[in-house]
Amino acid sequence: MKTRSGFVSLAEYERIKLLLFQAMKRIDELEARLNKRSNNSSKPPSSDGLKKVVKNNREKSNRKPGAQPGHKGSGLSLMKTIDKIVEHKVFGKCDCGIELSKGKILTVEHRQVINFPEKLTEVTDHQVEVKRCKCGKIHKAVCDYSQRVQYGERIKTFLVYCNQYQQIPYGRLQEFVGDMFGISISDGIIQSSIEQCYENLKSTENQIKASLLESEVLHNDETGMRCENKTGWIHSASNSTHTLYFYHPKRGTEAIDAMGILPFYKGASIHDRWSSYDKYDCIHGLCNSHLLRDLKFMHEEMNRAWAEELKLLLQHANEKKQKGSLTKHFRTRIKNQMQSIVTKALGKEPKAEWVPGKRGRKAKGKAICLLEVFRDRINQILLFLERAAVPFDNNLAERDLRMIKLKQKISGCFRTRKGAEYFCRIRSYISTVKKQGKNIMGSLTLALQGKPLDLKFCH
Repeated sequence: MKTRSGFVSLAEYERIKLLLFQAMKRIDELEARLNKRSNNSSKPPSSDGLKKVVKNNREKSNRKPGAQPGHKGSGLSLMKTIDKIVEHKVFGKCDCGIELSKGKILTVEHRQVINFPEKLTEVTDHQVEVKRCKCGKIHKAVCDYSQRVQYGERIKTFLVYCNQYQQIPYGRLQEFVGDMFGISISDGIIQSSIEQCYENLKSTENQIKASLLESEVLHNDETGMRCENKTGWIHSASNSTHTLYFYHPKRGTEAIDAMGILPFYKGASIHDRWSSYDKYDCIHGLCNSHLLRDLKFMHEEMNRAWAEELKLLLQHANEKKQKGSLTKHFRTRIKNQMQSIVTKALGKEPKAEWVPGKRGRKAKGKAICLLEVFRDRINQILLFLERAAVPFDNNLAERDLRMIKLKQKISGCFRTRKGAEYFCRIRSYISTVKKQGKNIMGSLTLALQGKPLDLKFCH
């Protein structure tokens, strides 16, 4: 080959050609990466920026937004428990001149007003008698309260509820209590209330663990959280009735072992493709919502037709299960179709090129890696078709972790590991109570009294 400066050898020409091909391939990958969003990858919605693209995986329907025709509306119902009654009598005279006060009452209309009482705090003065016996011995009456002035359990429950459930930081909580109730709350009162609740829930945490170990299906996930100026991890294990949160500085098997669930679990664990989960001796199922987002990215940004085919097959299989019309023939057909698509796609995908001077294994590329997941883990992907209790996705775990991310957005981090552990145990109790349809404030009051609810639940 001849250039302006002279001749280039064939080997040099091939090298330049290869480098140009690799550069163009890399440019395509980087351009595709710029188009990653929360709806076509595992990126969080917060990373989409202010200019968000409304484009998700849901199929568009012809129905209008809001309630559909025939929907039965609902409004406020009359309360059975009434604290105060105000009677409105009919006075005066009718146009005919007869006194209305003497007329017959046809009916009484009820118009209830629900409001806060004017005074939201109640002060109880416990007067403890002290007597001296003739022998000189001093006797005091029995009283559960030892301090001259102290806050009651309802106020402590309210503080724990606001801080641990509603995520209100100390400073804002103190301002709110001052404005709403007219009382001053110190950091120490909030902290001691949280510590008391944490200590009283130790046996409850073990009860939640035992219930999760007996569960037929378990959802597992983890999320990063700053603690002590380092990135730590909050791990979750949950089902429809119980939730367990666990903080650990590590993300992998060391943390999962310390949590004490998966090393002893024998049911079906639903999770994403984080490799640390794969080592445990249980039945594994993959989250198909993650796979749908990856397939969407492959189809829209990398122009892979096979990705759309696999996506439609997964969605069709999920629709069949929701309708309750699964058959053995359908399950076999879906699996065979997926394997056929994957085999053909792997044959057409460009193989990884060797890069001169670069050590290590040749990079496969995202397309081949995703295809290999469908090839090697097809049984885990389609586990939801084989077992009725196994869901299509791991959305339950992601919903459970959503409150952790909210905590991070509001407060930023945990200053101490102990604070993270307080939050995880109390939040495990709150989430479990909520899933079982019990009142959160009442349940926290019982926990502060040392009598937390029995949360054992039959699956």
